Amino acid sequence: MAGFQTRKATSSKSPFIGTRALPPINSTSDRKFFDSLQKYIQDQKKCLNRPSEGPDLQRYNVYSSAFDKVIERTTACKMVLSAIKKDYDDAISAVKRSEYEDRRTQRRLRGKAGEPTALMYYKMRAAQLQERIAIIEENTAQLHAELRRLQERRRERRPSQRNASDSKDLPATAAIPGLTLQQSVNLETLQTYLEKLERKLADLQRKKHSQYVSNEVMADLESKMRCALDHRDELAAENLTLELRHRKMVFLYEAFSSWENSERAVPLSEFLPSILEKISHFKVRDADYHDVITRVSEEDDPSEDEESKLLSDYVERFTQLFEGGEYQAAALHAARAPRGILRNMETMDRFKAVGRYEGALPPALLYFQALMMAVPAGQRLPGEGLAVEGVRSALQNGCLEQAVHWVTQHRLTFSEALGDVLNAHAQEDAVAADSCLALAQVVYGACELHSKAAVCMSRRGFIHRAVEFIYSNKAFTKDDCLYVVRSCPSVALLQALTQELQGRPAVLSLGWAARSLMDTQSEELVYQLLESMQGCGALEQAVRGDRAYTAEGWSQIAGRCRETGRPQLAQAVSSALASLRGATRLPPGIERTRPTGRGFRQDAGL
Repeated sequence: MAGFQTRKATSSKSPFIGTRALPPINSTSDRKFFDSLQKYIQDQKKCLNRPSEGPDLQRYNVYSSAFDKVIERTTACKMVLSAIKKDYDDAISAVKRSEYEDRRTQRRLRGKAGEPTALMYYKMRAAQLQERIAIIEENTAQLHAELRRLQERRRERRPSQRNASDSKDLPATAAIPGLTLQQSVNLETLQTYLEKLERKLADLQRKKHSQYVSNEVMADLESKMRCALDHRDELAAENLTLELRHRKMVFLYEAFSSWENSERAVPLSEFLPSILEKISHFKVRDADYHDVITRVSEEDDPSEDEESKLLSDYVERFTQLFEGGEYQAAALHAARAPRGILRNMETMDRFKAVGRYEGALPPALLYFQALMMAVPAGQRLPGEGLAVEGVRSALQNGCLEQAVHWVTQHRLTFSEALGDVLNAHAQEDAVAADSCLALAQVVYGACELHSKAAVCMSRRGFIHRAVEFIYSNKAFTKDDCLYVVRSCPSVALLQALTQELQGRPAVLSLGWAARSLMDTQSEELVYQLLESMQGCGALEQAVRGDRAYTAEGWSQIAGRCRETGRPQLAQAVSSALASLRGATRLPPGIERTRPTGRGFRQDAGL
């Protein structure tokens, strides 16, 4: 086809391509078609910037496209030309396969050539590891022997010696706990420290006498309480008996009074048996017993005033611990507060407001750990704000294992804010990035935030799993897919979302996705994808198969490529547009044609 030549109407000799003569072209429309086709081939070859001789895949694509146009225009010899083109395509495909097999064979040979060297290095590494293992085993044996000697020496100590050693004072040269070396030699500091210790000792002794009792006293009190309860039950039973007797006497008195007021109309011998029979039916009712027990134990039940006083004392105790700097004790006290009066964000804010603290963990994290210990197993900590602040404090202080346990065991109330905290920490800490992204994926999935869950999968490198998740979830929209691509820029991800997956149509149109991303920071991603598809025919096939996007939109994409200094990519997109059905690239000033029901129709506005 490269040798196509046009024949002038005045020529008396037929032109030749090689050694064969072309038939004369008598039709004006055919002459215009072949002229435009020849012009198209020359223009495309100029844009390729390739040598005119030798094998070249892009030049083959130009002639293949021209051949398709000839086949499409031909009516009588279409089957023959199609068979010829198929033979050429098969031959070129065979050449490609042979080249691929050659490259693969060369890679396999290079790999086999390097196997002896790799085996030698592996053996050297194995010997080094064996030596290290032997050293570790020797050190372990020495440590075990030293541990056994220490245990035997400890068992040999007598209790008297142990007590004597415990009762000894600290040596004069030892540092005083809580004081630096300079403070330990300062008399004023020592005097102040001594007064503080004396006050603390007096406070402990006061608490010992006022708030604590020995086990013997508690056992004595319990025995006295049991005796008092038994005595109460006996008195209640006796009281019921006396009340029954009182009711009988009152009934009998009222009966005799009425008999006397009736002037003894009925003889006493007849009146008395009926009264005694009625008295015999009197019994102790359950309501009476309940009333007695209630009256007896009413003084033992706490009233509302007493309960309010109890809660007030609890809060006051928490305030004393907090202001005294005993944050761990205050955290445990607040986590066990009755009715959850101290398990809220206000208490968390108080712990967060603590400034400088010398402990290993900040007060806010101590409070949250106490809350998690107070939550029963199998239940979640109520409140989204507490979960967010607690996990943030744990991550900032390097307690990643605790955050993993809380999330994986579903001990927290999941929310979007919690997932955002984990996602943000993954961007700040590269070591904990994978674990935080996995936790954020669990949280987002539980909250049905599918787009953010897909972003976490993509950032962890699970592109294929994220694509399958998107295709299997019908709730994903085009905007959600673009959000995933913008949040995790990846050529492989964008290419997978614009292609079919296991017979399912692509979730994104290539043209629409490219045009949408060109107005964002992910514009370079589009150019990388289009350039990767350029040169192997994939770009042309993608443009042909993208029925969800218009030719005008692809023309805008080509113009944008030309504006950003990518003329070859713009030319490739334009060529793919020109290869669409009925479209030809004609020189300026020549009317374009488009197919109609019968042949071609002139249309200058196409």
